[in-house]
Amino acid sequence: MDKNLNNLFVISSPSGGGKSSLIEALLSEPNAQNLSLSISFTTRLKRSTEEDGKNYYFIDRKEFEKKINNNDFLEYAEVFNNFYGTERQKTEKILKSKDLLLELDWQGAFNIKEKFIETKNIFLIPPSFDDLKKRLKNRGTESNESIEMRLSAAKEEISKHSSYDYLVLNDNFEFALEDLKKIVLNKVSAEDFESRVTDKLLNKLLD
Repeated sequence: MDKNLNNLFVISSPSGGGKSSLIEALLSEPNAQNLSLSISFTTRLKRSTEEDGKNYYFIDRKEFEKKINNNDFLEYAEVFNNFYGTERQKTEKILKSKDLLLELDWQGAFNIKEKFIETKNIFLIPPSFDDLKKRLKNRGTESNESIEMRLSAAKEEISKHSSYDYLVLNDNFEFALEDLKKIVLNKVSAEDFESRVTDKLLNKLLD
């Protein structure tokens, strides 16, 4: 990473992993003034609880493909038949003045790491698949078929855990938020971070 740029953090989790709520809480911390969230572009439909320009920039597939052809994206990926992308110019501009947080799936996280080797990748681990299923149902926006598809994909996503710098257990909102504060705000190194994720839990999730 360019030495003139600030810190870049990527947070990933399976669908229903609770990353959006934790990121919102993290950004509202008093000592998070030097932290900014990058807003991704997506072709998926906007949920009733979301705002354009706050949660995502919602655009159609034709416009997204135009941005791909213009090399506007630092990274992009197709997830559940929708495209998601991180705009290059916005990302690099923010990094010159602030630390930056990206909310990406594992594909996006790995793509960013290839371009910015110093990126700190964080993966939120659920306590169980029952917990994920409950969160997805509580959204009220997913069909049973969609929920099952996302749960099936979650196992593959969790299998990528060893490629992440930090594993954060999201079994309790306050505990998970404290872990994220240590990593993102207090800059605790991966070597010094005491993860609450155990090998037993990972083996259970991947069994």
